[in-house]
Amino acid sequence: MKTVICNSLQSFWDMADNNMLDGLHVHCVFPVTETVHTMIKRYQQRYRIAMISFSPQVAYRP
Repeated sequence: MKTVICNSLQSFWDMADNNMLDGLHVHCVFPVTETVHTMIKRYQQRYRIAMISFSPQVAYRP
């Protein structure tokens, strides 16, 4: 499975809105809040993203 690295929330939205993440693994390396984490996970189905992961150094941890 191919992995796309998103360096910012803006790059995530740009690629998602242009249907570039369909069926791919997306790895986010930007800091996220609980709200952003929840929103990204919610949009996973809408944008047909196979998997989303976050760098442990910047990931929101419930």
